[in-house]
Amino acid sequence: MYTLINKCILLVLSLTFLIRDREASVIISAMIAALILSSLSSYYEGRTGLLLSAAHCILSAVWLPMFPFLPLAAYDCYNQKNLYLRGLWLLPLLRCLTTETPAALISCTILCILACILVQKTSQYEQLLKEYHQVRDDSTEAAMLLQKQNKDLLKNQDYEVELATLAERNRIAREIHDNVGHLLTRSILQVSALLVVHRQDQELTEQLNSVKTTLTDAMDNVRSSVHDLHEDSVDLKQQLTGLLEAFTFCPVQLTFDSGILPREINYAVIAIVKEALSNIARHSNATEASVTVLEHPSLYQVVISDNGTKNTVSSSKGLGLSSMEERIRALDGIFHIDRRSGFKVFISIPKGGTLNENNSHR
Repeated sequence: MYTLINKCILLVLSLTFLIRDREASVIISAMIAALILSSLSSYYEGRTGLLLSAAHCILSAVWLPMFPFLPLAAYDCYNQKNLYLRGLWLLPLLRCLTTETPAALISCTILCILACILVQKTSQYEQLLKEYHQVRDDSTEAAMLLQKQNKDLLKNQDYEVELATLAERNRIAREIHDNVGHLLTRSILQVSALLVVHRQDQELTEQLNSVKTTLTDAMDNVRSSVHDLHEDSVDLKQQLTGLLEAFTFCPVQLTFDSGILPREINYAVIAIVKEALSNIARHSNATEASVTVLEHPSLYQVVISDNGTKNTVSSSKGLGLSSMEERIRALDGIFHIDRRSGFKVFISIPKGGTLNENNSHR
């Protein structure tokens, strides 16, 4: 683009200062020849470009009508990588010392020097532009990498906070169970003993029954709260890691890339992994297996696979596989089995799916 602009400038200046008192038809023919040679010289690189630039200079030396367009030849010559050919435009200029007027020679020399300066400045500008683009690309790449690292860091921080929250929930549930639960249980037993001792006193018995009912309701509420706290504090990754470490039939690789999953999905995935590992141990000759849990923007994905070549499970779904599928259907998920190249279970569970209590298994 810049070469085209530079050559247009040189052509306009050549036509302005160097075509006086020349025959129009001859000048047009020479201009067409000069434009063709200059265009081909810019298009082709390497040896072909060198030959075309040299031909342009030679033609300018032997055919005088080409002299006004010598700046184009000077531009092409100086643009070549070969240092010896960069000054080839001086030969036509020397050749025309005796045929051209001093004014034409001076004008042509100035325009040829201008052509060389344009080549040099354009080359420097293109190099700077290239370096600028490189720096911009590097900066953009670094910014994107930094943004990704910040996102991963925030995700890890959120995950650690969630894990700490789960651990605190477990601690609270354990404290309530060990302390408040035991105190309430002891109080209920004491009230029951008093009922036996004072069964003859009707008024006192009614009051003790009221106290016992209140304590029993409180105990039921404590049990329910502890149960909910414990279930909400399940760490799926930790649970799966424990299952796979206890599985000795073959090595199992765990790939876990997800945040905290909802309680229903946690229990469904744990139950399905247990059943899948049991099937591998009973029905497969696998030497390795893998469990993958991934979180996508709109769904959770679980893949359980092994490399077993022998599988005695029939093509129809048995009780274990049917149970797996029922759990996933209850979460509005998709359950798929692939028996090629081993045995694979593909599970997709949408986020925000509603649990069908009639089909849920705990």
